Amino acid sequence: MASVRFTKMHGCGNDFLIFEPEEVEGADLSGLARRACERRFGVGADGILIPAGSDAADVKMIYYNSDGSVAEMCGNGIRCLARYLGDRGRVQSAFTVETGAGLKKILLREDGSSRVDLGVPAVRGRIALYGYAFLRVSTGNPHAVTFLGDERVVEELDLGEIGPAVERHPAFPEGTNVEFAHVRGAHEIRMRIWERGAGATLASGTGSGATAVAAIHRRLAESPVRVVLDGGTVEVEWAGEGEPVYMSGPAEYVCEGELLI
Repeated sequence: MASVRFTKMHGCGNDFLIFEPEEVEGADLSGLARRACERRFGVGADGILIPAGSDAADVKMIYYNSDGSVAEMCGNGIRCLARYLGDRGRVQSAFTVETGAGLKKILLREDGSSRVDLGVPAVRGRIALYGYAFLRVSTGNPHAVTFLGDERVVEELDLGEIGPAVERHPAFPEGTNVEFAHVRGAHEIRMRIWERGAGATLASGTGSGATAVAAIHRRLAESPVRVVLDGGTVEVEWAGEGEPVYMSGPAEYVCEGELLI
């Protein structure tokens, strides 16, 4: 029986399996993601990452969600990939990554955390669904962000009940990530997320960026913003319209191993 080696990492509990390109050459990556990410019959993760060669950047990030779908960008995943490559001497402290959402600039810090330039966000207007008022924001991938006045409602929300309905609503032909947030103060937000293609996760980097952008856009918060997630905290900076959004946070190792295929 064949096997492939992997490294498991997480960013604020948002976990990933990293495979080297030669390990999965010729493999059905969508099928691999579904099998490897299954938490009972596989290793368990929110997605898989593959660092591939690039003519446009220092490295290309190939990313598949746990359901086998391709995602344009993954903020926590790109931080994990940054530490993985940096620890192996394959990138400098400042480098670029080719993604489905364009080139991203990374600043890797000595402690393994990193600051990611997510690019210039796009605020695409409001939409009311299922009793919630969502603001549509793109940080390289689509997000629908809603703010709730009571933090207890955010904590007690059944993401599995409302999340899928919004993710797959006809208003979002390509699906959407869904964020439920409460503004604690000018520089701190509590947020929980239902991720497109992965379901309820402990954190989202691009989702944190989108939530901070939505709050600043609505003048509910000011940069920098600490986004407190189920699995940890990231910091988001945004100077306003036309400017890039920056997301900073940790990346940690979980384990290494071999997956039988």
